[in-house]
Amino acid sequence: MTRSWVAAAFLVLVVGACGPFCGNGKLNLSNAKLNPTSFTCPSGAQNYSYDIKGTVDLDNQTSKKITIKSMSTSAQILKLVGDNWSAKVGDKSGADDIDYSPKSIASGTKAPLKFTTPWNCSNSGGNSTETYADFKLQVVMVTDNGTYKFDLPNHRMKMA
Repeated sequence: MTRSWVAAAFLVLVVGACGPFCGNGKLNLSNAKLNPTSFTCPSGAQNYSYDIKGTVDLDNQTSKKITIKSMSTSAQILKLVGDNWSAKVGDKSGADDIDYSPKSIASGTKAPLKFTTPWNCSNSGGNSTETYADFKLQVVMVTDNGTYKFDLPNHRMKMA
């Protein structure tokens, strides 16, 4: 009987001690950031290119290394204010195969995932009022451990 009690106490101690150290067995993503969150498209620009850079914190609480196979972004127009828009609220666009680093994350480690998505704008100029578009951005990350989607802060594109 004493052996059973000792074995049970040891098991509780081991499992209890593991709690804060063993993790939840998942790849956790948090703290998504975007830079710039706002950009002013130059007057007279035609397909003006700029990059939006982002980061998200990865915490690999699985028991294996996770390899990121690809990343893409999607953008949806949330709001349009002002003149001369050839798009409408709800329109979607995106970029496939965006640049990112690192390409993998070891089991039990944390790392910032950095990525860059291309963006472009056109501005015929002559805007008589404040003119901007607000976009909802989302990243899709395909890994050997499944597909993950996460939202980024909104991006505002202003017209000069």
